[in-house]
Amino acid sequence: MTRTAPSRSLRLRLTALATLAITVTVALATAVLVFSVVHAVRSNVTTTLNAYADSVSRSSTDGTWPRPLAPAPGGLGAWAQVVDGSGTVVASTANVAGQSARYTLPTGSTTPQRTAAAEQADERVIAQRHVSGHTPIVIYVGGSTELLSLLTSDIQGHLLYVLPLGLVGAVGVSWLLIGRTLRPVERIRAEAAEITASDLHRRIPEPASDDEIGRLARTLNTMLARLEASAGRQRRFVADASHELRTPLTAVRTSLEVGLAHPDHAPWPELAQRAVAETTRLQRLVDQLLLLARADDDTLLTRLEPLDLAALAAAAIDATPAHIPVDLHAPDPVPLLGDPDQLTRLIRNLLDNADRYARQHVTVTVKTEDPATAALVVADDGPGIPPEDRTRAFDRFVRLQSARGRQAGQSAGAGLGLSIAKDIATAHGGTLSVTATQSGEAPNGPGAAFTLRLPTGTDPAPVHQPAPTLPTPTSEPGRHSQHRRHRAPLDHEADTRRRDASLNPSETMPDQEESRDHVRLRYGF
Repeated sequence: MTRTAPSRSLRLRLTALATLAITVTVALATAVLVFSVVHAVRSNVTTTLNAYADSVSRSSTDGTWPRPLAPAPGGLGAWAQVVDGSGTVVASTANVAGQSARYTLPTGSTTPQRTAAAEQADERVIAQRHVSGHTPIVIYVGGSTELLSLLTSDIQGHLLYVLPLGLVGAVGVSWLLIGRTLRPVERIRAEAAEITASDLHRRIPEPASDDEIGRLARTLNTMLARLEASAGRQRRFVADASHELRTPLTAVRTSLEVGLAHPDHAPWPELAQRAVAETTRLQRLVDQLLLLARADDDTLLTRLEPLDLAALAAAAIDATPAHIPVDLHAPDPVPLLGDPDQLTRLIRNLLDNADRYARQHVTVTVKTEDPATAALVVADDGPGIPPEDRTRAFDRFVRLQSARGRQAGQSAGAGLGLSIAKDIATAHGGTLSVTATQSGEAPNGPGAAFTLRLPTGTDPAPVHQPAPTLPTPTSEPGRHSQHRRHRAPLDHEADTRRRDASLNPSETMPDQEESRDHVRLRYGF
């Protein structure tokens, strides 16, 4: 059973911490203050008594002492005794006159010892050894420490009243200041609590100060902007995906409904063939959407292994049905670490895109730009992509029909091929960009050149990998090996079966739904 911790106010916790900190600080300060005062008073008493003892020692004249001894200056109330070696009091002040020696000083010691004649009072006593004439004597000087005791008691008494009042005041001030400090945080919390998925356009008011609260508000607003953009992309993706999925489903449903309406005259084999083709397109679109979901979840790559990008490109060219000749320029093997399945998908997407828009030829160039970067360029001689649309071309469900155009009778794709290719490149730590083909390579138009750059992730040494479709590189410097690969147009059924077997994610789909009347006219019933 899960136990929920009791809710505590942050303001209360901060106030408690502030009170604890103030209490510890005041206690330490008070202890230091009391120790300093007591030490200063005790040092002053000791210094005064030492000075009085020196004055007493100077009052002797040829071993004769004044009787009584002069009192201590300043009304200190100190007493003095001059004691000879036998313990007899030779001279004393008037306040201890007639008393026997109050203290003795053992041989080799500097600390006086109290005798029975000494009063049981708090006093500070010092002893100094002197020689009066030829007689060794000890001068004892003592003073009451009652002032020190009174001072200590007075300080303690005041602290008993002042400290609690000071702590109470500190708690109150801390509570008010912390509450005022946390008030903007509470406003931010209340405003954030009112923001839901339907109003991500709202923002938290930002204070003018550039402190922690202001930075928190700006950070939350930045996060809300990212969430709003992400939610917008997700809504557009769901809407586009729903539209694309509806097209083949509607086509299948229309064909079946028309067939069921005229069961005796419907060409069922042709309707079944059309339903299979549409469900195949639907399956390819679902595969694309699942691939995009994996890309969003950062699980696109399943394995990384050494491979040759040139061999991979050659194999992809051989396996991809094409209507336009493809020239491969791969002078040397291009080793790197990557997922062969996903890189093959990327290359075939680029080839399919180039085959759809090229006029006469497609050129594929594979090379190593530097020891850490491999490059693959797929260039066509088609209409090209305007500069303002080159970034948008990699967005999902984007078709640049106005810029690229289509060949007669060719259907548009779902607009996911280039987006998937971009996600695969990004998952490998690389980039995919598009520029205009150089004028010398595209005499029929500006063309489009898609450039893939990938980190090799391995040593520059060639990766030995079977590649029967690659030619042996020429040994002449500066000369590129060229392979022209051209596949004649296939019939519709064979083309469909070949593309289905290869699971090419950039395959095209119908432009629009066919109505029931169109189906009747098409099949003649």
